[in-house]
Amino acid sequence: MYHIFRINKLRRYKRLIYLISDVKDIHNIGLNDIPKVEVADIRKLLRQKGFAVQDGFTSITTKCIICSEEKIESKKNESKLYVNKTTGYFLCPKCNNHGHWSILERLVKKSKIEGSIKDHIETTQQKLEAFNKDWQSISNETTSLIDLNEADTINLFRLFEFPHHPDATKVLSEVRVTTDHTILYFPLKNSLENIVGYRKIQAGREDEVENVGLHMAGLFHCRAPKVTRTDQAILVPTVQDVLHLSASKVPGTLIWLTNCSLPPVLLPCLEHYQKLCLWGDWDNMRSVAEKLGEERCRFVRPTDGLVTATEAANANLSLKTLISEAKPATHRSITTFASLRDDVYAELTNIEKVRGVKWRRFPALTKLLGGHRRGELTVLTGPTGCGKTTLCAEMSLDLALQGVTTLWGSFEIRNSRLARTMLQQFAGLPLEQNLQDFPKFADDFQKLPIFYLAFHGQQSIKVVMEAVEHARYMHDICHVVIDNVQFMLGLGDEDRYLRQDAVIAAFRTFATARHCHVTLVMHPRKERDSEDLSTSSIFGSAKASQEADNVLIIQDKRLTAVRGKKYLQVAKNRYSGDLGIVPLDFDKDALSYQAKKKSKRDDTDKLLDQCIEEFTLDKTETKLKIIQVNQIKIKKTESKMTLTAS
Repeated sequence: MYHIFRINKLRRYKRLIYLISDVKDIHNIGLNDIPKVEVADIRKLLRQKGFAVQDGFTSITTKCIICSEEKIESKKNESKLYVNKTTGYFLCPKCNNHGHWSILERLVKKSKIEGSIKDHIETTQQKLEAFNKDWQSISNETTSLIDLNEADTINLFRLFEFPHHPDATKVLSEVRVTTDHTILYFPLKNSLENIVGYRKIQAGREDEVENVGLHMAGLFHCRAPKVTRTDQAILVPTVQDVLHLSASKVPGTLIWLTNCSLPPVLLPCLEHYQKLCLWGDWDNMRSVAEKLGEERCRFVRPTDGLVTATEAANANLSLKTLISEAKPATHRSITTFASLRDDVYAELTNIEKVRGVKWRRFPALTKLLGGHRRGELTVLTGPTGCGKTTLCAEMSLDLALQGVTTLWGSFEIRNSRLARTMLQQFAGLPLEQNLQDFPKFADDFQKLPIFYLAFHGQQSIKVVMEAVEHARYMHDICHVVIDNVQFMLGLGDEDRYLRQDAVIAAFRTFATARHCHVTLVMHPRKERDSEDLSTSSIFGSAKASQEADNVLIIQDKRLTAVRGKKYLQVAKNRYSGDLGIVPLDFDKDALSYQAKKKSKRDDTDKLLDQCIEEFTLDKTETKLKIIQVNQIKIKKTESKMTLTAS
């Protein structure tokens, strides 16, 4: 019976790992994904093959190799090919052919198209035809927003909590609405104004925006009526911002960026704008400005804590004036307080935002650190086997659930096992005993913005940093986790400390320059079990603790004391200076250190126990007093009898 149980359990685990392997393949980032091409090489190859090139803000433009073979002259003129300067990724908005630089390089060098590339082009065309059919069916089953009567329009705007003004339906004239008025479809257009996708929003679930289409290479944009300016665009994070700006007749094209995210494939849509105004959270908009070209970007800085256009409109501020006063996105190498004054004021009026994203699973940690802030370096250390990876996984999962895009570099354990741990923490129950619920949890977990480096074992710092930089550019990474640093030091003991210092310096520079939070998991020195770890216990020189903004140490006293416990110690906190400890109670079923919430029933039971205890104490004291009185009476009686006998 025992052997049968063991075999069934092993089969269950194998099945679980097999299922999880499907999840981790989607967000893997490996060496093959990192483009190794320079702008000069792209320009040189195209010119050698007779293709005239035009240098843009983010892309090199030339004629499309595939479209140029068509005989119709009018279509030839429309065939522009955009080649990304950073990644070499190419895109033709006319024929919708796209791919990595390696494909374009083979197309340019060879006179005949290879069979594999022909298959790629045919697959792209099939996807285009399938999408066109999908969009046509949606158009047939829905109604244009401008065709609704005034009463239905007002009710629809109230349902979706959109601000309404007389020209609102004209601004959103291309938006489609279902017959029951609960779903909206926003068309996404490319640089040629062709619809290549759509954004789906459902009433009551506005936060769960669904993007559908051809490699997401389109944007939703509109203009206020009678606005003719075409060289300027205002990028905002919500539809509400678009409607408020259109109500104020702000000149320029209004573009809706979901969550202030800008995948590089969308850059050709913005290539022709000479001036771009970014209005939203500065932490996210900074990475957007880097991709677009900082020389043409302006940023509307928060005024009195008002970050978005919607907040400014609700405060009755002039949106036109704020747009006209937008400042450059970057400062020079040498600056003055006059240049930084607005930034300082913005921090003072947005204290909660500056503190960072708060951990929901670890409120005690949030109380000490304030939150998770971009641009900082955190070092996590602890004894071997104390649960550093498990704790770090749950902390990053907590942030990812709040929209913090995370990149995991796990060199110590494989991605499939790490994904299994995080999925079980996400589910909050033992997955091997609930396999019937796996598809539901896996589908929800797969939507989280978590990516994994496809590395394992020893890796050089150069290779790792190239992958991290690529992931940041492609996926707008906000949080990088490296587990652990020792796997980037190479083999051998010579200059091991110097190599570690170089790794720390590289990630410190990356965190500051790219405005990204980096968490490094590091092993401590071998010390006595009875001694507490400190900042000086981190392996290597003092550079790790000096460069880090936060130092977190897991102290495990379960093996050295009878009633020893495990807790997380905040040993360094550069932001506020608050230090302290966070108790860690491990839940084996959920693989979680999440702080357990006290229910009302627990509080009631505690109060009841306290009352019973007090009642019991009072009753015991009463009994003791009765016993003492009886003993005194007995003693008096005995003394009287003794006197009588004498």
